[in-house]
Amino acid sequence: MSIRKFFSRIVAIACCVQAAGFAAESDAICRSDRHLMPTPLTDKPGRKYARDRFVDILHLKLNVTPDFAKRTVSGTATLSFKPIAKPLARLELDAVGLTIDAISAQGAAIAEHELTNEKLILIFKEPIAADAEASVSITYHAQPKVGLHFRTPETGCKAGDTQVWSQGEAEQHRFWFPSYDYPNERFTSEVICHVPDGMEVVSNGSLIGREKDVHGLNAWHWKQDKPHVNYLVAMAAGFFHKIEGKAGALPLAVLVPPSEKEQAENAFRDTAKIIGFFQREIGVPFAWDKYYQVYCLDFTAGGMENTSCTFQAARLLFQNDTEQLRSLHWLDAHETAHQWFGDLVTCRDWSHLWLNEGFASYYTALYEEQRDGRDAMLFQMWKEAQGVFAATDTKPIVWRDYRDPMEQFGYRVYPKGAWVLHMIRSRLGPELYRKSIHAYVERHRNGIVTTDDLQSVLEEQSGLSFDQFFDQWLHHGGVPELKVDYAWDAATKQARLNVKQVQKLSPEVPLFRCDLPVRFFVKGQDKPFDFKVSAGKAEEDFFFPLPGTPELVRVDPDYTLLAKIEFQPPPEMLKRQLAGDVIGRMLVVQSLGNKKDAASAEQLKRVLNADAFHGVRSEAAKALKKMNTNDARTALVQSLVQPDARVRREVVEALSAFPNPEAWQALWQQSAREKNPGVLSAIIRTWGARVGDEEVSGALRKFLATTSYHNEVAAAAIAALRAQDDGSAVPVILREFGRIAQEFDAREKEQAFEALAFLARDARHPSRDEVLALLAQQLGHDDEKIRAAAVKSLGTLRNPKALALLHPLIAVAKPYNDPVRAAVEKSIQVIEAEQAKPQEFKDVWTKMQELQKKTEELEKQLEKLGKKSTPEKPAAEPPKPAEPKPACC
Repeated sequence: MSIRKFFSRIVAIACCVQAAGFAAESDAICRSDRHLMPTPLTDKPGRKYARDRFVDILHLKLNVTPDFAKRTVSGTATLSFKPIAKPLARLELDAVGLTIDAISAQGAAIAEHELTNEKLILIFKEPIAADAEASVSITYHAQPKVGLHFRTPETGCKAGDTQVWSQGEAEQHRFWFPSYDYPNERFTSEVICHVPDGMEVVSNGSLIGREKDVHGLNAWHWKQDKPHVNYLVAMAAGFFHKIEGKAGALPLAVLVPPSEKEQAENAFRDTAKIIGFFQREIGVPFAWDKYYQVYCLDFTAGGMENTSCTFQAARLLFQNDTEQLRSLHWLDAHETAHQWFGDLVTCRDWSHLWLNEGFASYYTALYEEQRDGRDAMLFQMWKEAQGVFAATDTKPIVWRDYRDPMEQFGYRVYPKGAWVLHMIRSRLGPELYRKSIHAYVERHRNGIVTTDDLQSVLEEQSGLSFDQFFDQWLHHGGVPELKVDYAWDAATKQARLNVKQVQKLSPEVPLFRCDLPVRFFVKGQDKPFDFKVSAGKAEEDFFFPLPGTPELVRVDPDYTLLAKIEFQPPPEMLKRQLAGDVIGRMLVVQSLGNKKDAASAEQLKRVLNADAFHGVRSEAAKALKKMNTNDARTALVQSLVQPDARVRREVVEALSAFPNPEAWQALWQQSAREKNPGVLSAIIRTWGARVGDEEVSGALRKFLATTSYHNEVAAAAIAALRAQDDGSAVPVILREFGRIAQEFDAREKEQAFEALAFLARDARHPSRDEVLALLAQQLGHDDEKIRAAAVKSLGTLRNPKALALLHPLIAVAKPYNDPVRAAVEKSIQVIEAEQAKPQEFKDVWTKMQELQKKTEELEKQLEKLGKKSTPEKPAAEPPKPAEPKPACC
């Protein structure tokens, strides 16, 4: 039995004995793929349907003044409306956390009003007649934590970057102005915002004017004269650097925080081209008066498609030294597509959200084809498919059992929604698809839609029935999982394909009816032979007459079906397939990754260094990582120098799976010459596995003090030190974090808090109270995610002194799901459970952790001694810190 196995048994036994005494550690900070999304606010069971509309909202006028020092807003909201069908005795508006100062009405008289946790209810003295126009004006003030977000020096941002921005989707405007906050109502709007000199305001529509008010503030007046829904109302105000342009006659602009002005051009590269392409592809001109893009600090989403002015996350801006790793064309295309799909045509309720997000995702892929070619578009659809296949639930795309609208913003509406459209386009062909979508947008422009509306247009335009297609792909869950086997009958000159559907069937997941294309390449024939079969049974055989033995068989060769397909062609066909289309090459690479022989590793190495498309080369690196053999490791080491940064980073990630001196040395040497901060950060993160290496420990401390854009390198060093569980690094991290705290964005701050708490969690750590003090300072932060991260980190720190800070927060009740309170409850449980453990066991556990570290170091030494054939690691200078670069908050 090895030392490691012996020690592992000791630890396992100790854990089992004391399992009941341990509380689970606090959750990790939000996963990166979900971080840029607003938090669900409600938890309401039951199926959800579109609201009843008792009034037709005609116009919304907001006249507001943000107070940047106090982070409050005050103003008046005026709503004009007409009752629908029946006289109106009461009007219910969505309002959360607002203080009402005054209410008046025109065309009606208000008897009284009631303010609940969720609603402002206005009761009229006499019912308002159906179709009679009336209006109400509500003067109010609020200190919103949701819906309207301030970024000021008091929240940790630079004074010159002060800004405030709104985020309405899904139903968050109710936190800063009273409204009908649901997507099945459209109205025109105007926003008047009063700000100090030097600040700019952006909102929907056209700028009507700007003038001084009685308080010496500048009143910016924006008006949107085309109807849109409430969540698309927008306001951003503050200090910005602005560049302007045009797409034809359409005014364009991008606004970034002044500290980001050097990156503004990078965010503006594709906008005019994207708008031109979408106007041609959809056949409907851009509908709004302008198109501005505003980059917001710590934005709660990647981007938000407000009509005529998209708001986007400033953390996504980039510098040119990232090479191919960073681009904003995908975000630009996605949010611009929403100006048609989501803005001009809006889903009636959140169960039909895919009509917004699926279209935006698919038209992003179509722009990829326009911009970078067919292979880039197919690779995008490949990545979308992997996102669908990774899902573990079987919810349908059109799903009404969500507890909060934000539950809908996931794989079902983005990648799966995009694939539904791709399958429709593949079935109809590009021209008929384009004609159908043009008819759909024109028919429903300035309106709200359901999935049935799209189906009706498709059937009308094509003459085809989409009943089964929409039923299985949109109203049921899952995807077809096909096991395909091939055989050749030389006597009859027929190829046979046996197709089985092996997905787990349930009321949610049916047997799918699939149009399955098949392509045969026959020796001596100039053109391939194409067939299409309709597979709809649990198991079927299909026969294909051919003039000779196929050299290659491709199932779904043009990538038109969202399905997990298991098909292993004969080995002699793989070489031919590796010289064919991009998806075929990706499939061969994946297949080679399941093997362990030296020849397959060599073949993957050739692909990694010679394939024409970066996506295939990256997939080859992943396949070598999966192969996990000595030959695979050597192939990766010899392929680390890559001209495309995307592939180079993938090789780095792959080498991190090999705890071997050869891999370590290659990454160390690459760190000394790497100029790309994204790739360098990936290397640094791999050092988390190199516990006890003094060279690495010293390099991590140097990189911690390195200036880089958005502190990407320092954040990677913190992550590696956390992975090493190097408690001695806490003072260094505290010092550097205090020096450059303003340069960290919200996400990096959250990660730094968790790392510090984890590294200082031992009761005897000398910096434990200092970490506690840092986290305590964050409990009053304006950003809810930072407050929640600080609370979670207090649970990780397990310092009993934190209980005095946490218990008072329990009493703070809010009329919506509060992630801070949920984190408080969990952290209190963790700390109190830690206090309940016997001190003797705590001491034993601490000693066992120390023993484990020593054991790992001893095993590494034994491993080096046992591998006499391995060359001794040559001396290498520690990598030099990167040159200082501008950074932002």
